[in-house]
Amino acid sequence: MTMKNDYRDLMETVSVPEGLENRVLAAARQKQAAVRPEKRRRTHWLRNAACAACALALLLGTVTWRPGQGASGGPALTCSFGLTAYAADTGAPLLPNANGGLAFASSNGMGTEELGRCTGCLFQVRGENIRTLTLSVDRGGLYRSETRTGLTKEEVRQLFRAEESGDFVCSVYGEDEDGPMSAEVMTVLGADVTGDYNPDCSYGFWVPPEDMVTDPEADLRQEAWANIDTFDGARLTVAVTFADGTRQEKTYTLSTGRLRAEYGADGTLSLLPQLAGDDEPFVYGVYVADEADSRWLQWPVEGSRTVSLSNPYGQRQVTAEQPTSEDPERLRTTVHSGIDIPADRGTPVLAAADGTVTDTGFDPVLGNYLVLDHGDGLETVYACCRSVDVKQGDTVKAGEMIAAAGSTGQSTGPHLHFEVRQDGEAQNPVAYFDSAVRDTLRAE
Repeated sequence: MTMKNDYRDLMETVSVPEGLENRVLAAARQKQAAVRPEKRRRTHWLRNAACAACALALLLGTVTWRPGQGASGGPALTCSFGLTAYAADTGAPLLPNANGGLAFASSNGMGTEELGRCTGCLFQVRGENIRTLTLSVDRGGLYRSETRTGLTKEEVRQLFRAEESGDFVCSVYGEDEDGPMSAEVMTVLGADVTGDYNPDCSYGFWVPPEDMVTDPEADLRQEAWANIDTFDGARLTVAVTFADGTRQEKTYTLSTGRLRAEYGADGTLSLLPQLAGDDEPFVYGVYVADEADSRWLQWPVEGSRTVSLSNPYGQRQVTAEQPTSEDPERLRTTVHSGIDIPADRGTPVLAAADGTVTDTGFDPVLGNYLVLDHGDGLETVYACCRSVDVKQGDTVKAGEMIAAAGSTGQSTGPHLHFEVRQDGEAQNPVAYFDSAVRDTLRAE
């Protein structure tokens, strides 16, 4: 039996703000540059306004370790590899969140009935002193994406003729059809890839023909998203061999869906698997979490899986009581450092992980609150409680009742205000719940 997912249903209504849409459209301007007889059905995705916010070209890299000494006793090579992303519209890096999660946001994708679908969720492995690279995925497959620029019309025609062999598909675009053009060439590789490391090589997730979702009458955006969903729950393994012969491997769990896009005050862009409001930007793509390094929390409210969209994590605009000369519309930006989980008064509040109570008390804003220390700089905060049932110094187990939901402090109704802090800095709490929890969330 198929269960209704209120979270995903809500996300179907999300729209892209006009400002962000225009910025990405300007950065991702693409026009089909040649006309030729169609011998098979081709789909070009994410060129419309709503999906233009997904048009992010991704590069991946950035976990570093330094062995203390080489085999000969001298200084060891500096070896590193990992994943980092960059937004196509600004070039700003999309860094991993504090829990090691990364977003592979869809950019451009194509498909044919014979070759399958290239999702446009691109990544690069970035690092130092890498000699060989092995990639494998346990669902669907992978493809290589290569961007060619400065192409003439004749070179474009040659690409199209070579494409008829069925080895790859290409998307051609350019500023002016009478001038130089560019092409993205996508070559299917299969579920396992091993070869010499190329720092400029991009990879993406590929849907085989037998697994493709196709509907000639469907919205191409929805069809593209459905194909991306092939990888929901899949596992990606990345292994590298370094110049000194050492080997490192990481395995990532994948989940798919709408990723909330948030611009910080310094212009940096964050993508997180977070519930988004109707007027908030999002991208549709793949969210990955390192199976070894990520830390997962239990849901902290018994019986409630609702997150309030009226007061989400991150920046939001509110109306001030009085206008000023700088702000005649009375709009000001505030930052909400947690998420609000509506619950009836007295609903049990549960410890999200094993920990030690480091602080309890009353605050005019937070109301009755407590703080749990989970080690390695990770803390959780539980606020607006009707009562707190533990005291400073107590040790608690995950799932143990530690408080009761209420409406104390600056609260307009009974709920739990829940925060996650890493090394004292507030983090998006949703990034600390695995996909099994996120898929059960509702937003109101």
